[in-house]
Amino acid sequence: MPVVDDYLHLLPYWDKLSETEKDFVKANSAIHSYDKDRVIQGYSDSCLGMIYVIKGSIRVLMISEEGREITLFRLNSGDSCILSAACVLSQITCDTQMIAAENIEIVVVNPQAYSSLMNKNLEVRCFTYELATERFSTVVFVLQQIIFARFDQRLAGFLLEYYDRTGLNKLKMTQEAIAVEVNTAREVVARMLKQFASDGLIEMNRGSITFKDIEGLRMLI
Repeated sequence: MPVVDDYLHLLPYWDKLSETEKDFVKANSAIHSYDKDRVIQGYSDSCLGMIYVIKGSIRVLMISEEGREITLFRLNSGDSCILSAACVLSQITCDTQMIAAENIEIVVVNPQAYSSLMNKNLEVRCFTYELATERFSTVVFVLQQIIFARFDQRLAGFLLEYYDRTGLNKLKMTQEAIAVEVNTAREVVARMLKQFASDGLIEMNRGSITFKDIEGLRMLI
């Protein structure tokens, strides 16, 4: 079982804390583990706290009254998130859900402790507001893409983001899973992938996509 003390030094603001503050964080932190597809935080849940992803991936999404899901962004290993501690910042009014996209382990600093730390330490406060601004900028970008961008641009952007992040030329993901990520129906993804394959940009295999022309994909966006 992981020990939280082994991971606290990875927190982006750790070196900005005094020894007393470090002891305070140690006393108010824990490691949480979630299996794939588990809801980490839902709309009706209490404030989880400030999180740091040790391993795995988290999908952050919104769900409309009609049940439509909109993926806002993902949190990967090394990422922090303030939306899970919305009660810390009264300015945050965006209701989101967080779901484990794969088995994950996260460090959680409880919200009361993080709020106290933020109020006493200017560096932590600045980090918090910068992170909140970054996340909300991402949300605005995603909504702009859904409203204004052509779907071939959105899908090419998704494929390129994976390639640039991992360096791998093969994406192992079903069309249904891709549809969830790019906020559309599976049939729409299937049609566009067939078009990409016909244009020589990708090669489609069962459960995977091989990138054949990265520069060609970049020209779409």
